[in-house]
Formats: sequence, C-alpha cells, structure tokens
Amino acid sequence: PPSNYLHPQSNLIGIDNDTTSSSSMESSREIKAYYHLNEDDMILTDNILMCPFVFRSQDAVLCGALSECVMPGMLRACFGPTNKLSNVEMIFDAMGFCQQLERASGNDSMAQIIPNGLEMALSPISDEARVITMAKPPYPIVSVNEAWTRVTGYTQVDVEGKYLSILNGKETKENNGDIEGASKGQCACSVNVHYDINGRDFFSFVCSYPLTNLKNEVTHLLHVFQEL
Repeated sequence: PPSNYLHPQSNLIGIDNDTTSSSSMESSREIKAYYHLNEDDMILTDNILMCPFVFRSQDAVLCGALSECVMPGMLRACFGPTNKLSNVEMIFDAMGFCQQLERASGNDSMAQIIPNGLEMALSPISDEARVITMAKPPYPIVSVNEAWTRVTGYTQVDVEGKYLSILNGKETKENNGDIEGASKGQCACSVNVHYDINGRDFFSFVCSYPLTNLKNEVTHLLHVFQEL
C-alpha cells in the first residue's frame, strides 16, 4: 500500500561510506544529493500521497563549490488500484535551483534560463535585449526593456502597438517564417540586418520563444536581440 513508501530520507546520488582510510575517503569523495521527507507533514488520501520535501546537496563545498544547494518543494505520488506506484511529480522552483547552481559554481552566466510565460519574460534583466509581441498577426509589440532600447534607440512609448518591422531597412531580409514558427510553439533563431532609430545598420542575432498561459496556449512571443 502507499503507506509502505513512507521513508523520511532517500539518497538520489552518492557513494558507499565503507572507505577503509581517510586517504581513500578523500580520493573517492563525490557530491551527494538527497531529499528529506517529514512523515508528520505527509497527507494520504485515497491513492494519492502528498508531502513537502527538502532537496540538499552534500560535500559540494569540499569538492570545490562555493556553496551547497538547498531547494524545498512538494511531492505528489499516485498509486494504481493494486497499490502500484504509477507516477511521481516533484514540484519546485526550477529557475531558482538553476540560479543556485550558477552561484555555487562561481559562474553566474553558466546557464541561460528561457522564460516560458509572460510574467517571467517581463521580469527585469539588464544584459539581455528583449521585446515581447502578441502571438497573433500582425504581432504588435507589447513591451521592450531598457537593454533593447539601448541597442535600437526606441523606447516603450515609441514602439508599443507597432511591429518589429520598425527595425527594417533596405538591407533587411523579409523572414516571417521564424515568427510564425514561434507562434506555433517552436523556438526560432535568425541573423538579419536591422536599423536603429538613427538609421544605423547593425547585424543582429534574434531568438524568438513562445510564451504560454496555464492552458498551454501560446499568447505572446519573446524576441531576444543580440548585436553581432
């Protein structure tokens, strides 16, 4: 039955602790990761078990990391009619955990976190030029950030309700396939010639990402510009 699965602590990754000497222990030391469950916090209803958990790293600092990683979350396990475990869902802040890994490694730019929703895409970020459009033609601009304004010279007031074609000029190649693909849920990247507010031309590498709502419907598109 589901109650047989209650266990306060489980190792996910690790090594045996039967080393015979301190020197062998030093040479075989590895980073361990485990999670801790408190039986008092567990809720069991019908064939569903739910409980909070805390995921921790161990010996990361001893292996060279700047800090350990700790991430709380919620576990939900479902059991079938014969009490067989059918699936386990672990819910936690994936973005926050990636940021912890970056800080622990000493490299804040190790991983690029791609927003998948409008709220996350609108969060302030200083080193990435972002413009958000609607996901349906003619794809009007909803928001731009300061980094995008520094690259193009256009402010939020200048472009809100207008279209990305405001950056087009005589050397720009028409390419609607990328934005159409993103509106269908597919990420797309391209290189093109664009023009800032003063007519200066520049090569830009643009990645377009779909942003979805809770119903997994694509509502907006995030376009990240990088001047080459």
